[in-house]
Amino acid sequence: MLITIIPASTKSGTAVIRSILAAPNAGIAVQAVYRDTTRAPTEFTSMPNFAAVKGDIADKSSLNFKGSDAAIAITPPVFDRGDLVAIAQERSENVKNAIERSGTVNKVILLSSIGAQFSSGVGEIKTNNIAERVFAETNIAEVIFVRCAYFMENWTAAPETLRGPEPFFFSTVTPLEWKLPMVAVEDIGAVIASEALKQQGSPRKPHVFELHGPRMYSPLDVQLAFSDALGKQVAVRPVQREELHGFYRQVFPEDVVPEWVEMATSFLPGGVMKPGDVEEGTGVVNGKTELGDAIRSAVQRFL
Repeated sequence: MLITIIPASTKSGTAVIRSILAAPNAGIAVQAVYRDTTRAPTEFTSMPNFAAVKGDIADKSSLNFKGSDAAIAITPPVFDRGDLVAIAQERSENVKNAIERSGTVNKVILLSSIGAQFSSGVGEIKTNNIAERVFAETNIAEVIFVRCAYFMENWTAAPETLRGPEPFFFSTVTPLEWKLPMVAVEDIGAVIASEALKQQGSPRKPHVFELHGPRMYSPLDVQLAFSDALGKQVAVRPVQREELHGFYRQVFPEDVVPEWVEMATSFLPGGVMKPGDVEEGTGVVNGKTELGDAIRSAVQRFL
């Protein structure tokens, strides 16, 4: 069985590959698509059932799924200037069409996001909405959407703030006691790998479920996790709603800032994504990794 992951360079893509390669199933091979194949980790390239191939979701002529039995597609965030929805649609169609051209792929799994059922009011998450719409029409036997909760590892996006004598982190989630679903990248990898390796067919097409962690967490829980991992008190600096635009302007081009602000507010009180409110007919799978364990592992990697 050959499973292709595209693009493979993301943290979640790496986690999926690691889980598939660790599976006991004999006869499983992984083909990972990178724009730059030198980015493939040596832990993978040293394995005989792993192959890194060159390809780019923005270049339809570079995509080849022939011989693959299953495909795992990821819609990376769009940080550049431009129409986020148009970019996501074009790239999703590139992958979908390449899958159909292969004549061999019978299952596609899309790593999506909670809130992907909404076409507005969710900012950057709209890219997952359009990706789902495109892949839902894929002319193959199985289509699966895994709508992931907020990544626990997102809290480590600015590790430099945690390295000083008075460590802190920013929270765009306010109030600080507000709880929402979060999931570890390790669990994303494990669950998607399991779906790819399943022999029995999905109950419906597309088969959609949300992937959460063991429980909901708040920024105050994150603060405790960082303090425990670092062995010292870690402060949390809330970014209030009215400060979000200025906060994101420091990171993103001006014309995409409103999308990130809208996404950040969509799961706050009064937003369209009420925590724990799952679309009718959509199940929930809970990962096993606790927030404290995910934060501890992340801290060990960058400190």
